[in-house]
Amino acid sequence: MKMTMTRSVKGRIRYYTIELIPNLFSEWMVVRTYGSIKKLKPTGVISEIYDSAETAAESMQSLICAKLKKGYTNRCALNNG
Repeated sequence: MKMTMTRSVKGRIRYYTIELIPNLFSEWMVVRTYGSIKKLKPTGVISEIYDSAETAAESMQSLICAKLKKGYTNRCALNNG
């Protein structure tokens, strides 16, 4: 599952992508990538590991809600892959 959100800050478009992906050790990762649309490389990447898909999904939903409150808007529909 992957979601990308954007917002404008001082005339610059910022993006925030959150992904929920399984790893090779039967764990789940929430990977956050963020930065400026104009830059080729992201400003930052944060990975968190969870024991279950449910816990990881709850964390992802919490992050999405926090970003929406900060003014980010859905750039793409929530999708798988």
